[in-house]
Amino acid sequence: MKLRIIIYILMILSVLVACNKADNSEFTDSPIVESYLTPGNYPRVRISRQIPFSSNVKYSSDDVNALSINILHNNISSSLTPVGGGQYVDSSLKVAEGDRYDLSFTYNSKSVRAYTIVPSKPAHFAESVTAIAIQKMDSTSGFPSFGSMPDPISLTWDNTDGSYYIVVIENLETKLVPVRNFGSDTIPGIRFRQPPTTASGLEIRAMEFQYFGKHRLILFHVLPDYASLYSASETSSQNLTNPSTSIMNGYGIFTGLNSDTLYLNVNQQQ
Repeated sequence: MKLRIIIYILMILSVLVACNKADNSEFTDSPIVESYLTPGNYPRVRISRQIPFSSNVKYSSDDVNALSINILHNNISSSLTPVGGGQYVDSSLKVAEGDRYDLSFTYNSKSVRAYTIVPSKPAHFAESVTAIAIQKMDSTSGFPSFGSMPDPISLTWDNTDGSYYIVVIENLETKLVPVRNFGSDTIPGIRFRQPPTTASGLEIRAMEFQYFGKHRLILFHVLPDYASLYSASETSSQNLTNPSTSIMNGYGIFTGLNSDTLYLNVNQQQ
């Protein structure tokens, strides 16, 4: 469940506003698909509508909570069950690494289709240290002196085929202790991420951590469509209405992910 929450927050995919600058007369009611398949979990799909700038548009009569949605896996087709809010789940099927999944349903009298393959789990994920110490910054201490910050944390993994990877860092403490006094600044969240990379490692600077305590470092092996969605979300909140190469007659994302996890303690320097 936590992994699913992290994935949803990772790409800020809760904003589903259409970015259609064409005339409203050209508006086509195409569905927005949102699904992330991870090994060991049930397939879950969310279907929503576009929200155009004008209300003077014609929607299809389809009910996003009463669609007939199917997934084909190993030449066996199974139907997903609606659970409300445009979400559908198949509790009879567990997602498996390396397998292909084909999604299909009818919307606005068109056949909507998508496919994805679940990538392999990251191999030999390692960190240079398991703990660092950072000086607490407040009105009396000021900024840390030059050379007092620890060296960057080096994360490495195997990537012989140039696949895409994304690292997400999450604070696990129930009571947050900030590294600095935020003052009137916006209070940062408990997670931050690194841009997608096709390298076999990256570095995290100590100054990127906003809170002390135990952190989870999650390395996601993602597909190119997910990496493209990340890039789109950096400049626009309209990311799910961008065309996807794997979705026919619809927008959004239907993709597989796999991950591995390490842990890091960020301690207060004494």
